[in-house]
Amino acid sequence: MNKPFAIFLFAHSLGYSCFFLRIIFVGWYVLEKTDSLFLVGLLSSIPVFIFPLGSIYGGKFADTLSRKLVVVIARTSEFILLFLTALFINLEIYPLVSIGVISFFYGVSNGIGAPSRINMIIDILGIENVSKGNSFSELVASIASAVLPLIASLLLNILTIEEIFWILPFFTFLGALAFYILYFLLPDQKSKKGFNKISLTDAILYAFKDKNIAPILTLAICIIVGALLQPLIPSYSRDNLGLDGSSYTLLQSVNFLGAIMGSIILLKFGNRIISGKFMSLWMILFSGFIFIFFSINNPIIAGISLLLANLFNAIWITSIWTSLQTFSDEKFVGRVVSIVTISFGISGFFYMLGGFLGDFIGVYPTMLIACLLIITINLLVLSYSENFRKLKI
Repeated sequence: MNKPFAIFLFAHSLGYSCFFLRIIFVGWYVLEKTDSLFLVGLLSSIPVFIFPLGSIYGGKFADTLSRKLVVVIARTSEFILLFLTALFINLEIYPLVSIGVISFFYGVSNGIGAPSRINMIIDILGIENVSKGNSFSELVASIASAVLPLIASLLLNILTIEEIFWILPFFTFLGALAFYILYFLLPDQKSKKGFNKISLTDAILYAFKDKNIAPILTLAICIIVGALLQPLIPSYSRDNLGLDGSSYTLLQSVNFLGAIMGSIILLKFGNRIISGKFMSLWMILFSGFIFIFFSINNPIIAGISLLLANLFNAIWITSIWTSLQTFSDEKFVGRVVSIVTISFGISGFFYMLGGFLGDFIGVYPTMLIACLLIITINLLVLSYSENFRKLKI
């Protein structure tokens, strides 16, 4: 493993972990303060559904500007914003309003940096090694995401939920520092004349006319639908599994352990398990184990089910990134990747909708709707796209 890629893995993993740790911390904080699933969904997901605002420009920047510069600026902004979040919460300066306002700008910043950050793997390793690079990236990020909630779970025994928010700017600062070092290690990118004339609309038309890329992007709807499940997990963990804040954070570490296992499987088998049929299989299995999680009251079995669900989800999302980067034309790759990152942003609305439905019709019916939709989407794509069924890297 070369030095720049090792530094990239360190920096990426910290940023990835803090993004999801923020969702965990905000979700539990809001639940404790308001006991409203709707507000849990709303305030936890603001960065996610604001993500497209940044991603629209982030995809263009990834294709036309220095990706390392875009990432450095974005990560520095994220550090400042997470520091302000922790400060306002601990000083009790309209904490819920502060979370909402700051989260808006955090989402924009993360969206701008995401396409450049994802495609830096191509700059460092080359397109021929992108599958292995994505697998390593997911592995290291998942390890960090499993370890950090574990640390947070231990710290919650000595710190309050307000004080735990200081973890986020601290680790984001370390990640930003690593990207600064990487900025000076990587050579300047070559000028990409003409790339800036390509609009996001051009990239969308290109992507959905391409017989390989179109069905993969259709599956990105699963990212959106899966967001219905996220605000249900803390509520089910508290009310049905009997977990407190510390135990719930520990459960999230087990969740990310599944992603670690999925990444190891990808490193072992590589492109042999990145195909159209396999991609749909992973998501169907994900839905099955999510169904098991919400159908039992045993914390141990629930934890194992969540672990296996995230294992298959990690394989699936890494397969999506690798397929898009492999099959996309160089002048479109940044914006094609940004289309999927926009799907993560749209999922923020479904995160909020999941909280509303959880309050209105109940946790179990909402979960059942999400799982059935994911299975249906995958079966339809498999049925109607021969290119997808034959897709291999």
